[in-house]
Amino acid sequence: MGDYFQTVVDRDATEADAGPLAARVVAWLVAEGVIGPDRTEPALGSDPGYPPGPRIREVVDSSGWGEPWQGGALDVVVTRTVFDAGQYADPSSARCPRCERDIEFKDKTWQDIPGAWEPFSEAIADWEEGGEAFVRCAHCDASSPLVDWDGMEHCFAFGGLGFTFWGWPDLTPAFLAEFDRRLDGHRTVLVSGKI
Repeated sequence: MGDYFQTVVDRDATEADAGPLAARVVAWLVAEGVIGPDRTEPALGSDPGYPPGPRIREVVDSSGWGEPWQGGALDVVVTRTVFDAGQYADPSSARCPRCERDIEFKDKTWQDIPGAWEPFSEAIADWEEGGEAFVRCAHCDASSPLVDWDGMEHCFAFGGLGFTFWGWPDLTPAFLAEFDRRLDGHRTVLVSGKI
């Protein structure tokens, strides 16, 4: 049996600042009562995470969720990771950060366009191995880092710092905006899905 999740991914955190940023965000969440202070809650497929705190309902939109509900663990990852949407990780396109045109991966009948995904697949493999992971745009011929491409956020995000909320209703826009501020205004992506 799986679970739904939402992951806030910091696209700009370096290896050196991921740990201190994670500690600062966790301290803020504990101080606000959003999570508990100790890693005691089982997190799907990883070490124990932080349990939800008494003020969880203030940072989520639970409309449409039946009562009673309770969130699961917060899992914090501070290593270079491809964060994906699990069962929903099948992007249809990506937007070039230079020319802002879309590279389509699917045609109008939702069939794969031959060769369109390969440069991204190769870049993902390079990124996982610690490489720079550049992707050349089929439209403008410019090469850009994989982490700068947009449009795949609902399926993939690439970063060295991620906060996965297991089984929580949708995080509110105000909470996500404050999350960005606590991460020094870094670019963040919200990936949600199910495993």
